[in-house]
Amino acid sequence: MKKTLFALLAIATISFTSCKDEKKINDANSTEIETSNSDNTEDSDDETSDSENILADVAALNKAEKELKELPKFKGKEIKVFQKINIYGDGRIIIAIQDPAKPENVDEYTYQNGKWQEPQALQISGGGNMDDNTFPLSQVKFETANSILKQLEEKSKTIEGAEPVTTAFYNMNPATGEMRWISSVDGTRESYTAIFNTDGSLKTFDKN
Repeated sequence: MKKTLFALLAIATISFTSCKDEKKINDANSTEIETSNSDNTEDSDDETSDSENILADVAALNKAEKELKELPKFKGKEIKVFQKINIYGDGRIIIAIQDPAKPENVDEYTYQNGKWQEPQALQISGGGNMDDNTFPLSQVKFETANSILKQLEEKSKTIEGAEPVTTAFYNMNPATGEMRWISSVDGTRESYTAIFNTDGSLKTFDKN
């Protein structure tokens, strides 16, 4: 069993837990999606580099990934992601990365207004193993978020009042260690949580 690690930045909290039953996992994922969608709404008036949903823009997603890998700190090195990658329709990508020079340190990087901002230090606590809470960036592609968007747009056609899909998260199932993408569709009368494999193939699409 993996022990808990916590990453803290200002008032934002990212937790990585172990040994939860499936209901609690689903509840936690739903809460995360709802919270992130709220954050997205609050920031919708901010200036961004993309006039449309970045999930719909493969070129923008690839640009962000390429420029991250080319940052002086990471160029030519393996990038280890801590916990998850969050992609928001308003153009933001938020990712916590282990410092290749000081593996005990983790910094949060935010892609906004078409460029990567200065990293912010995260406070790490808990009794977990860092290696159990990181994964190589090379195993996932930002552009997969576009495939997820397209699949959910198709699903949305049969959901009354379905809102635009504006989030795609890549993270680890805290109970099994399995990596997956998570997104959601919210309609007038019902909402759904979608879980995808690393390659973007749909795994489950369940009503909340």
